[in-house]
Amino acid sequence: MRRVAGVLLLVIVGAMILGTALWGAGMLFFAGPGGTTLRSGLAVAVALAALVAIVALCFRRWRWRAVLAFAVVVAVLGGWWSTIRPSNDRDWQPEVARLAEATIQGDLVTVRNIRNFDYRTETDFTPRYYDRTFDLRRLDRVDLVAVYWMGPAIAHLFLTFGFGDDHLAISIEARKEREEGYSSLGGFFRQYELIYVVGDERDLIRLRTNYRKDPPEDVYLFQVRAPTENGRRVFLQYMRRSMTSRRTRSSTTP
Repeated sequence: MRRVAGVLLLVIVGAMILGTALWGAGMLFFAGPGGTTLRSGLAVAVALAALVAIVALCFRRWRWRAVLAFAVVVAVLGGWWSTIRPSNDRDWQPEVARLAEATIQGDLVTVRNIRNFDYRTETDFTPRYYDRTFDLRRLDRVDLVAVYWMGPAIAHLFLTFGFGDDHLAISIEARKEREEGYSSLGGFFRQYELIYVVGDERDLIRLRTNYRKDPPEDVYLFQVRAPTENGRRVFLQYMRRSMTSRRTRSSTTP
């Protein structure tokens, strides 16, 4: 039993080293210092260090020295990870360059910088924004919008709030810099800030149904069946987040 327990412990330690190495290599590749060549080299170095540590587990003399050495590598990686900080001060792409603002006075919520771009194509548009005051007592509808672009397993979800004839859509999205592309894997390694895109339905929904072609997106709208008061609480929470985003840094999760 002691031998079995020892083997099981080594397997667990090896799995932990492997998992940590995958995280460390990914972090260095996507968020490490320098250009692509340096980042790739550092990622490979971490992978090799993990491989050496795993092989050393098979040798009683070296196993715990190797584990300790790899733990030092992990500590250094953790220190680097802690230095990655989000910021609102970057050269943003035009569609996410301006943050929405909200002022709450009782039941009246004034929202500024509501996005309503005039699109000709997905990337060719005239930026337009407007301000509007919404009365929470008139909120009578909440819809969930599901957008699919990579099959049925992955969707982007956002909400739209109805105030009679007025509708306000709010979508939480990656805030990309001007020359920055999007990587689903990169999003796991603090590559993007997040932004609450507060926009007109004619912008946020029509952009996805009419103008995004590569890849095309399938858009579904579902009416949420819940007490109206719940919808008001969710709307207020979104607005408070919009207010906070101007005073603090954005999130960096995917």
